[in-house]
Amino acid sequence: AAGCGSVRVALGAEKPFDRMNSLVAHMLNNLTSSMRFEGSLNLDLNEITMNLVPFPRMHFLLSSMSPLYFAKDPKNLARGFHQTFSEVLSHGNQLMNVDPRGSTYMAMAFLVRGSASVADVTRNVAKLRKQIKMLPYNEDAFKIGLCSVPPKGLPYSVLGLANSCAAHHLLGQTLKDFSRLYQRKAHVHHYTQYMEKAQFDEAFETVNSLMKDYINLDMLHEAPRPSSVAAAPSAMESLLFAPSAWSTGAALQEHSHSSLQHYLPQPLI
Repeated sequence: AAGCGSVRVALGAEKPFDRMNSLVAHMLNNLTSSMRFEGSLNLDLNEITMNLVPFPRMHFLLSSMSPLYFAKDPKNLARGFHQTFSEVLSHGNQLMNVDPRGSTYMAMAFLVRGSASVADVTRNVAKLRKQIKMLPYNEDAFKIGLCSVPPKGLPYSVLGLANSCAAHHLLGQTLKDFSRLYQRKAHVHHYTQYMEKAQFDEAFETVNSLMKDYINLDMLHEAPRPSSVAAAPSAMESLLFAPSAWSTGAALQEHSHSSLQHYLPQPLI
């Protein structure tokens, strides 16, 4: 259709948010695969809340997928199971702009699709445990789900769900963006018609307190040896994410608790 000032989009051309929608669709397909297909060790969704949330407030899970692809028909992604599993926690396979490799993991779940056996998954989990930092009193906090039906066009896929202290990076960025807008009173009048203005400050303090809880728990434990953390960035990293807060996380671990306030957003009032 032709129109004055209209933009013609070629048939099959990529539209805005196509990649984001594709990622979300693939993630939900993998997450709900145990509800739709048979498997030797299917994972019920209720088990995620029960096994991955040791502290009620810290229930924000970081998701990752391997392989990570956008198109409807994955091409040139055939790879072995061990490579697929090892890449699920890499920075380039995270669905959020955060690098969890240097932070403490409270619990993890791996939802595997394909013909992998329990022995294959257990072997890879044991190898992974040596490379990450877990809570010392919760070192066996791994949940495994096996679905025998792989995604279309792939031999295997792995969905990782991690309850990690790295979530404080996301909370900190949210507080930073909120403060920038709130100091200018941007869009505030739309909300004060239905709520008290003091609720903004209460919400800020709630999120700020939660972020401090993540940071304090992370700093209680030593970081793993750097040999397992320094991984070469994949080509997908530059495609998905901006530079991560990995350097900030390293700086946090070098400083004492007394200097922690330097990295925390300051209250608005």
